[in-house]
Amino acid sequence: MTETNSRRVAITGLGIITSIGNSMPEFKTGLFGGKCGIGPISLFDTTGFSCKMAAQVKIMALESYLNRRLIRRASRCDMLGLIAAGEAISDSGLDLDKADIDNIAVVLGGGAGGMLSWEKYRRASWSGKARPRPSLLLPVAQCSVTDFIANYYKLYGTRATVSTACSSSATSIGYGYDLVSSGNHDIVITGGSEALSELTFAGFNSLRQIDPEYCRPFDKHRRGLSLGEGAAVLVFEDYQHAEQRGAEIYAEIGGYAINADAFHMTSPHPKAIGMIKVMTTAMERARINLEEVDYINTHGTGTKINDLAETMAIKEVFGKKLAGRLSLSSTKSMVGHCLGASGAIEAVSTVLAISEQMVPPTIHLDTADEKCDLDYTPESARPRKINVALSNSFAFGGNNTCIVFAKAGRYRL
Repeated sequence: MTETNSRRVAITGLGIITSIGNSMPEFKTGLFGGKCGIGPISLFDTTGFSCKMAAQVKIMALESYLNRRLIRRASRCDMLGLIAAGEAISDSGLDLDKADIDNIAVVLGGGAGGMLSWEKYRRASWSGKARPRPSLLLPVAQCSVTDFIANYYKLYGTRATVSTACSSSATSIGYGYDLVSSGNHDIVITGGSEALSELTFAGFNSLRQIDPEYCRPFDKHRRGLSLGEGAAVLVFEDYQHAEQRGAEIYAEIGGYAINADAFHMTSPHPKAIGMIKVMTTAMERARINLEEVDYINTHGTGTKINDLAETMAIKEVFGKKLAGRLSLSSTKSMVGHCLGASGAIEAVSTVLAISEQMVPPTIHLDTADEKCDLDYTPESARPRKINVALSNSFAFGGNNTCIVFAKAGRYRL
């Protein structure tokens, strides 16, 4: 974000599909109801892995979402993204037939992309039983889902795919904010999509960072993360443009920051320097005082080091007194770590927390870690007045992103 940004940015549409719900209403019920979406994997064979569990999306009858031609040419990641985008656009009330399609950008975060499709192609090739479909290779690139959405809706504005590991979709949301606030576009479709694959599952298993049962962020007995999949899409709009067309505004985005630890490929800086700086900078750019923040949707992976580092960073930024009055939670305790889509899923969760004035819970938090001594909202959602909230995404390679969301009207000056 630059100092030249001046326009307010409204969030007018939300779409999401995860292991706890195939639509926004289902997801909202699961989010505030503390539903666990982590269970046995059926997408691929888990023989030989220490963990057999992940937060897999339960999709039935894909034909009800997409036509057969699209299904043949799209990866699972593409389909999840297109489903979420369709819901977000519908939810926003935008009439794309009458909209200026040259002025609508599509910016999404990418992770493993269509890797699962490539794995299907590889298995078919190696089996020698049948010639695999070449179309399985079409959606392998990370940009495939962004292209798919833009082409499907015939949107001709800026098109970009961001890849910053687990903070990809959070970073894409920041870029989407820039495009609207700077006046380059009136509308941006932004978020991210991710599908489970053997590659990512094997990788995290080899790092021994997966809990064989359920991830339990900030719990004393946490053993690692649970992988997940899903997609979340938000519609950003110039605030004045949204008001003029009578759109419902869920919240507004006040700003964001990104930085890099430049310390280690997988571990955060031991003094959480990057985490501290990114939260501080995001609030400065969003013109938010520490006392105004009510809720933080944490990165909260359930790994020993990350949970400690994030807790340390929050206490350093806010001080003991202010940190103690904050409400925090980890969405990953319910939907797992959705890698390239996690920042967008958590952004939607944060926006819902503001619009519903309700703090989502951190489930599986049974035994408090004495070093993780903040209020993580264990087990049950809690009503709370939320005017300002942060959403943290701290990725491999030290790719940190923090987004500031505020109740609609916060920046009406």
